[in-house]
Amino acid sequence: MDWRSTVLTVLVVVLVVAVGYLAYRVNQPVQVRVTVTSPVTTTVTTYITTTATAPASTSTVTTTASVVSTVTTTTTATVTSTSVSTVTSVTTTTTTPPRQIRIASLDPACSQIIFTLGLGDEVVLLDTYSRQILTYFNVTIPPNATILTSIWPAPSIEAVVNASPTVICYDLGFYGPSTLASFSSIGIPIIIINGTADRTFQQIETDAYLVAKALGAPERGLKVASWMSTVINSVTSKVSGLSKPTVLFMDWSNPIYAPSNLTFIGYEIGVAGGLDVVNTTVPWPTLTPSQVLVYNPDYIIASDFMGNCSATLTAIMQIPGINYTKAVREGHVYVLGNLATSLVEEPGPLSVYGAEVIAAILHPEAFGLSSVPQCISSEWVLGMLKPTLPG
Repeated sequence: MDWRSTVLTVLVVVLVVAVGYLAYRVNQPVQVRVTVTSPVTTTVTTYITTTATAPASTSTVTTTASVVSTVTTTTTATVTSTSVSTVTSVTTTTTTPPRQIRIASLDPACSQIIFTLGLGDEVVLLDTYSRQILTYFNVTIPPNATILTSIWPAPSIEAVVNASPTVICYDLGFYGPSTLASFSSIGIPIIIINGTADRTFQQIETDAYLVAKALGAPERGLKVASWMSTVINSVTSKVSGLSKPTVLFMDWSNPIYAPSNLTFIGYEIGVAGGLDVVNTTVPWPTLTPSQVLVYNPDYIIASDFMGNCSATLTAIMQIPGINYTKAVREGHVYVLGNLATSLVEEPGPLSVYGAEVIAAILHPEAFGLSSVPQCISSEWVLGMLKPTLPG
């Protein structure tokens, strides 16, 4: 064998050994340190100038609800390694955390909607009037929520910003467009409802549905609308076919300030089986004592505008000629306490109980009552009518 054959034989042996070693290594576990950084971006749908009709509603409301939330996460997958051979694939699982909502509710209409939707835990700011009515329903207000003690003519923008909300619920009917312009400048998404401008329960249902849709929970809006309809139908079925007494609702006595049948309160009186006697073309006219005598209502129902039932009754009885009205002569003058006033005067989902309060006053027999107290206290409302939030 010459030297060429010897060299060739050695090379073949080396090659066989190398191939065998590589085959051995390929079948061994390969530990690799790999860092994978994958930004994951989730964008929540933006609703802008949305026109929608809530189910079982006969009205359509246009609202602007610009709700945008972007979440970015970084995922790192790490596998320990001492040597690197070949990496064919690395599988990682990326989980985007749920979108955190922080809601600033600027008035009772907004708060009633948010809490009846079951989103109260997400509230970081609300007003003292909202807290007052919700407390009657044993609702737990988030302990760290900012409470606005004053909301008229506009809530504090600084307080809202300091609460760090991700979205604001704004009642256009209460605050109007000028205040909206100020809030729009702070760059926080705003859900706009008609709120205080609503004139029917169907419009309130639409507001609730639009808020629920903007916050990503339209099914909750459907549930609230269904619940409201159930309560309303219960009231109307009780008073159906009964006489419709005339009603003067009084919010102040000097001057006499009363809502007409064009208002939400006038609508509630109708649902409750009565007739708002004030038929002016102005929603909230100021009446003279002579006009009250001409209207001669069967019932006078008043908010507790003096802050005390006895004082309010005294103020009403001081109106010249009031003793000649049928309401006074037949003992049908009633004063609503804090809870009853809020239920009647604030157009939110809980106002269905406002109609029930009025219906119980006008038609106590339909509710199994022999009489109704002249002062409609919160205790009476809670004990006799047992109002609750939707379950």
